Amino acid sequence: MRAARSALAPRVQMAAAVGVVLALALTAAPSTPGKLIDAEPVGTYRFSQRELCFLKKINDMRAHNGKRRLQRDKQLGYVARRHSRAMASKSTIFHDSDLGFTVTRWERLGQNVGTGGDCEELFKAFKHSSGHRANILGAWGFMGVGVEKRKGRIYVMHIFQSGRNPGNVYKYP
Repeated sequence: MRAARSALAPRVQMAAAVGVVLALALTAAPSTPGKLIDAEPVGTYRFSQRELCFLKKINDMRAHNGKRRLQRDKQLGYVARRHSRAMASKSTIFHDSDLGFTVTRWERLGQNVGTGGDCEELFKAFKHSSGHRANILGAWGFMGVGVEKRKGRIYVMHIFQSGRNPGNVYKYP
């Protein structure tokens, strides 16, 4: 178990450092939607069990640290799930450099990305990474999580947003 955690830690920590920089950069970016991308059919959107695991752990950690709970947002979750699928299809993690254009009506945005075996293992890594922890405990109002499982690994993206009523440029739903 220790070997698996230490092999994961560098990927999570590197993503965290980039995520903090990206969160700061997105704070100053305009909130104008970019070009529309055709969406996959979604029907009635629901968070998956794996996504609910992260959503619960994030709010539990916030409550434990005296922070208010974040509202779950399906618009953000949909964007995060699409990005998680893109990471899984490439078998690597990377931040969404277009997040400020795909999420609409925002004031500040933050994101965490990572990959690991399951929600428990990966959330523990996020919790112990200073950049991810800062995003989780930040001054946000809404969050969305996307998870995709491929070849025994999960790929996850958390999106944090301040402001009211986030949306996205996709045809959701």
